[in-house]
Amino acid sequence: MFICLIRDSLSASKPGVLETVARACSPRVEAHGDDVVVCDARGLTRVIGAPAVIAEEMRRMAWERGLGVRVAIAGSQTAAWLLAHVRPGATIVPSGDEARMLERLPLSALIILPAPPRPTMALPSSKPAPPSTQNDMQPLRTSKAGQSDLQSRDVAEALRICDRWGLVTLGDLARLPRADVLTRMGPVGVRLHQAACGEDATPMVPTGEAPRFVGRMELEWPVEGLEPLSFVLARLCDALSVTLARADRGAVTITTRLRLVTKAMHERTLTLPSPMREAKTLRTLILLDLEAHPAPAGIDVVEVECGVTPGRIAQGSLLAYTVPTPEDLSTLLARLQALVGDTRVGAPVIVDTHNPRVSSMKPFALKNLESAVAKASADKPLNQEPRTELRTEPRTLNAEPRTSIRRLRVPVPVRVRVERGRPVSVALSERITLSERTSVRESKDVTTAAGPWRTSGHWWTSDAQTWDRDEWDVALETGVIYRLARNRQTDAWELEGEID
Repeated sequence: MFICLIRDSLSASKPGVLETVARACSPRVEAHGDDVVVCDARGLTRVIGAPAVIAEEMRRMAWERGLGVRVAIAGSQTAAWLLAHVRPGATIVPSGDEARMLERLPLSALIILPAPPRPTMALPSSKPAPPSTQNDMQPLRTSKAGQSDLQSRDVAEALRICDRWGLVTLGDLARLPRADVLTRMGPVGVRLHQAACGEDATPMVPTGEAPRFVGRMELEWPVEGLEPLSFVLARLCDALSVTLARADRGAVTITTRLRLVTKAMHERTLTLPSPMREAKTLRTLILLDLEAHPAPAGIDVVEVECGVTPGRIAQGSLLAYTVPTPEDLSTLLARLQALVGDTRVGAPVIVDTHNPRVSSMKPFALKNLESAVAKASADKPLNQEPRTELRTEPRTLNAEPRTSIRRLRVPVPVRVRVERGRPVSVALSERITLSERTSVRESKDVTTAAGPWRTSGHWWTSDAQTWDRDEWDVALETGVIYRLARNRQTDAWELEGEID
């Protein structure tokens, strides 16, 4: 007896949920991606109950995890697979009634078979294939997503032959002599005939559980502080590094769990920008994170778990500049976060607002440019000829030089003397001068002033994001160009930044 679980089309895909539900009931599970799972149900009747109770229990467990499923229980994998894909809800097939339950299904349902046998010959076009035995067929390898290596055109051609014969349902195909089907359509037709009868062509191949990369150490005496904890983490990271190297895996997440003397758990999770397994780097990242988020009490048990992915293979180039490795960059970011805080280190993000002073950040992450280039190269056909482009004369560049502004994150108050509505002098101090290194405590005259440019927003609200100011670009007698802003509500002046 076999069970097939399929994610309902109305539920969003959740990786690992179906396999978790299946392993909670049966030790022999064959996963086909995140949306289809087949498990062996033999012996579950003594533990859980009747097949209907088993199906209801598995649906309940999946629903508690936020996933709707369709369940089919039958005496063969093929019957359970076809019925779960075609029929909603739960379907229970009595023992020996697989062919009867499948006979009313449409013939097009055979396209979703998980692993048909590998054909030893092509489908006949004009001459019939010579007879052969069923033992000549070799099973197909199936990928994680449940897709077989059998070319879809072979199955489509076999179904077109069945359509020319006037076959509509699986029952029509099952009633034909299998020897005649083999003669006319070859091994592909035999596999389809077996599926129409509810028979399995290959045995179930259970998939093993994903190995966990966990290091755990129970301490004889509680430790406090990072220095004694670093020795414990060094031993755990050394063992994990060896295990990751043997499995050819790299850590992409590090979860540190500390059981305190108060019986509470202090857990921290780090997301790494790229797979890595160097013990020294892992230990340094954990220590820097715990330095920024220390444990509130003594530590009894230390546990480190790594979320893994296939190892990173990097090939250097003699024609490219050397860039920092992901390990060095991760260590640098961790040190900066421990020094200034998590919220003050990241990558800039453009905010959807007209206020130029508003800024935001997101966690900094490396972009794998090598994989993007490789994907672009793979998408380009090998026999594609280079496209001829029309050459045009180069455009005439604008004679005026381009300017940029180095804006201050926090504007600095300044003293500005105004005559006839225009600034004529600006008083700066040494700590806010961006270009000059000398002391500039006296006022500097304004030689040229451009403005004002009035900007305002969020005036329809009463929150702190409201702004209403006039901006000026002024050139001082020292040759420095600043951008000033006047608050129209308080008449206070601020230095926005320096223009280069």
